[in-house]
Amino acid sequence: MPDAAWIAKLLVTDTGPLITLAVADSLACLLYPAVPVHIPDAVLYEATVKSGSLGAENIVLWMQEHPDAVRPIVTQTYVNFQTLRSHNPLHRERDLGERAALEAIRYGIPLASEERAVLLTEDDRAATVLVLPDDRQRLITMTTFDFLTGLELAGRIQSAEAIYRLAADAGRNAARIAVLQAQHERAQQAVDHLLRQKS
Repeated sequence: MPDAAWIAKLLVTDTGPLITLAVADSLACLLYPAVPVHIPDAVLYEATVKSGSLGAENIVLWMQEHPDAVRPIVTQTYVNFQTLRSHNPLHRERDLGERAALEAIRYGIPLASEERAVLLTEDDRAATVLVLPDDRQRLITMTTFDFLTGLELAGRIQSAEAIYRLAADAGRNAARIAVLQAQHERAQQAVDHLLRQKS
């Protein structure tokens, strides 16, 4: 008897995908799969804290326009950071988004036995830095490149390359790294189903 299909939940683990899609005016791509987009609070903070930063304004507007679909994950990491900043506005922390993403991966999205969290990242660091050995069975790592080429194959967008060109024209040199193809067949099938899913 074949294994049951996995159900995928989407979690953006770093600012990279948000910035790349924002500067290419393509954040709507994240909403093409008919599932909520989960994003750790500190990742959103890092992407938008400086209003003049590349893509920041578009990310804020996108969040405001889609409050039901874009779901920030509250983390203790970010709460602690904001508490310290309330006492010292100049307080900074290294790897804030990464630490919040790790917390979100472990505790932020409840997963049933047939569910997997799909980690959307700009590069493959999530596979080596964020994903702990105990968590690997419940997670699927996918890069922005995997995501966009998957949407193109699913007929949801015309061209992943066109989005990368728009990002480059806006000054964003986005990484084009593929990691999904090296993963388990069930993981690839779960992602394919996610990318083809329509409301």
